[in-house]
Amino acid sequence: MLIVASMLWKASRSDLLTVIGLALILGGAAGNLFDRIVWGQVTDFLEFYIGDLHWPTFNVADSCVVVGSSLLLLDILRPKRQAAQT
Repeated sequence: MLIVASMLWKASRSDLLTVIGLALILGGAAGNLFDRIVWGQVTDFLEFYIGDLHWPTFNVADSCVVVGSSLLLLDILRPKRQAAQT
């Protein structure tokens, strides 16, 4: 978690996907850590069914980690603009 926090601190403010992705990962990790310290376990409470199909149970913090990781992956795979040469 400290590594993500230091990456967030050093991230370029112009690279919005990276900043949002790192913030979501840090927030999700902090939420799960809080639950683990205070309650002794992470409580998963979101459960979805489509007919007989059951999606694994998860919580909001897990969703933040997944969305943040996806944003970082998108940022890595996205073609970068090159700075204009003057």
